[in-house]
Amino acid sequence: MKGVIDENGFLRIYRKNEYKLQECPFCGTNYGAYCGDWCPLFEEPQVYEEGKGRRVWNLALCKKVLVFDNFIDKRKEKEK
Repeated sequence: MKGVIDENGFLRIYRKNEYKLQECPFCGTNYGAYCGDWCPLFEEPQVYEEGKGRRVWNLALCKKVLVFDNFIDKRKEKEK
């Protein structure tokens, strides 16, 4: 699975030839809330080596851990 956290902190998952913005399934359809780093239950992605140079990324969300074969974090580091 491919995923990206875009420049604004929103989670997008690659499906049907494009990265699609993910709506929060727990906010209800009337809110239009998107899954992103604004949520206190959205953890930082963790990268793991699985041998032979294979890397996977785990992204823990409120009720699920997503596992990505290909993951990009486009958020910029904040200057201190």
